Amino acid sequence: MVKKLDARNEDARNTAKHLRRPGGFLDREVRDVARSIVEDVQRRGDEALREYTERFDGVDLEEIRVPAGEIAAAKSSLPDDVREAFEVSISNVRRFSAREMPKGFELRRNGTILGQRLRSIRRAGIYVPGGHGAYPSSLVMSAVPAGVAGVDEISVCAPPGRDGKVSRWVLGVAGLLGLEEVYAVGGAQAVAAMAHGTESVAPVNKIFGPGNDFVTAAKLEVFGVVGIDAPQGPSDVVVIADASAFPERVAYDLMAQAEHLSGASAILLTPNEKLIEDVEPLVSGEPAELVSLVRVRDMAHAAEVSNAYAPEHAHVISEDHEAVLNDLREVGMVAVGDFSPVALSDYAAGPSHVLPTDGTAAWASPRSVHDFLVRTNYMNFDPGALEELAPHVERLARLEGFENHAKSVGIRRRGGN
Repeated sequence: MVKKLDARNEDARNTAKHLRRPGGFLDREVRDVARSIVEDVQRRGDEALREYTERFDGVDLEEIRVPAGEIAAAKSSLPDDVREAFEVSISNVRRFSAREMPKGFELRRNGTILGQRLRSIRRAGIYVPGGHGAYPSSLVMSAVPAGVAGVDEISVCAPPGRDGKVSRWVLGVAGLLGLEEVYAVGGAQAVAAMAHGTESVAPVNKIFGPGNDFVTAAKLEVFGVVGIDAPQGPSDVVVIADASAFPERVAYDLMAQAEHLSGASAILLTPNEKLIEDVEPLVSGEPAELVSLVRVRDMAHAAEVSNAYAPEHAHVISEDHEAVLNDLREVGMVAVGDFSPVALSDYAAGPSHVLPTDGTAAWASPRSVHDFLVRTNYMNFDPGALEELAPHVERLARLEGFENHAKSVGIRRRGGN
């Protein structure tokens, strides 16, 4: 049943609190389960992976790593129209990612060289979620930016289906992208394997990709052993619409994200009561349980509530969408205008659909090449430049009680050996 809320006299933060799903990846029980799985895989390696795969996926796993022949066969078996659609998606994401690519820099002044160099991480682990279906699009959205960034090795984990095999579509995309290291492992156990390594799975430097609450909680457990991206769990969308919006289109925009199920949420924020009345009967099926229709004072109030909620996606449908867009701050991705349904970016528009969820858009960013890069700063001083800066450094070092810091500078000024 659709949830309805009149928030016209509510504080935006209180409204967002009512709309936020309970628990999530920070729930204590979820964290405890994820922690126990991570620790078990760290202790027992492949044996634990097989046991958890049988328990959660109902599969007696024969081979953890997918043979290269299966990947090649999946690529070859892609129907022409499906292959073309994936190639369009890959091309558009690659083009967008290439435009994102930052550059290093160097500053030279009075005998001083200061600079920054960029390098890609060596090994990236990409998690491709399963659950209600297979998501080859998620592999595109992480692996393509990784490739553009220049990552040397990409390891992929994806849960097996009931036949014990990774989805043919996921393997087909892996083949199109030239990826050879794919493991038939999902859930928190896959995250543990990528972080700590097992007999079959080589450890990575950083783990990427969306997943359910247990996957996200497992990523938090291994942070520090490896790097992780932002929490990316069940999908959410906020549609901000005025009286100009078509009810049927809004209904499908809401149901499109809600059909992810498993904790997804879809929210309509509108000052127009008639739009709510018209949309409500059009939202049907299981996704309807995850839809909220919220009446706000005006479009500025809608943006205020959205910012407090910090959604993964926002879709603005308004006669003055620029004004609303300018008010939006905390959001992963904004679709602007009636002809820009969020589903375009989910599959083939160009920006990655891997986005921060559960309110983390307040501080986290969408997947990009930046996630796969690390920065190294460097400096080079000649004697004159050292002499100019040294007195200030010595003074500050002694102020903080670090005499040897000061002396490491001073001995060079005096010409000591």
